[in-house]
Amino acid sequence: MECEREKCPSHHRPASRGQLAPIISVQGGRKARGGACCCPSNNPGTRGERGRGGIAPQISLQERPEGEARTKSGRRPQREDRAMAEVHVIGQIMGATGFSENSLFCKWGIHTGAAWKLLSGVREGQTQVDTPQIGDMAYWSHPIDLHFATKGLQGWPRLHLQVWSQDSFGRCQLAGYGFCHVPSSPGTHQLDCPTWRPLGSWREQLARAFVGGGPQLLHADTIYSGADRYRLHTTAGGTVHLELGLLLRHFDRYGVEY
Repeated sequence: MECEREKCPSHHRPASRGQLAPIISVQGGRKARGGACCCPSNNPGTRGERGRGGIAPQISLQERPEGEARTKSGRRPQREDRAMAEVHVIGQIMGATGFSENSLFCKWGIHTGAAWKLLSGVREGQTQVDTPQIGDMAYWSHPIDLHFATKGLQGWPRLHLQVWSQDSFGRCQLAGYGFCHVPSSPGTHQLDCPTWRPLGSWREQLARAFVGGGPQLLHADTIYSGADRYRLHTTAGGTVHLELGLLLRHFDRYGVEY
């Protein structure tokens, strides 16, 4: 390819007397020294002139979608849940005994720490109303099926209970609060959870005996936290019976033996 001599300063005619011929010319940020031609057509080594037509091909790196992310070995990274320890709680709330009220039902919930993640199941529920016909035990047989994943033992699951009674007019009043820790060893466990309820003043006790109702907790976390429970005046209630089975998985990765 011929140089454009008319436009190239390095191919200009010698300068006349009293003028200096150009030694260094700047073209696009590049300098031509030693008489080299500054034309882009005669300098294929300059930036941007490689490839056909004097223009270097541009290469763009497209990021891999998040779903296609792979490790250096070419395998897809495992989910975070698979590397965590798992606890599977399977059981039932069998019933309650020792309550002076009839037509009982139970509200339940489970509380865990921040490091625990619920994979399947529900954190709270309620049983049906049962009125004992023979004996004083109210039978519920309410199923519990929970699957957790965790990175530590702190915040082990705790089961908190509220037992309520219902009269013939459909009015409900509190019969007792209670909570118990979920067992930490695998297998089947029989649990007895004692309950209590706030006593209140003598006026509230008198109103409960004739009208119903009675004092209740404003915050349900007081049942299992124990921070302000010492300030309460309470009376004992009945006992809730539970049957829980535990399956533990991947705890050996964290050095936990059972």
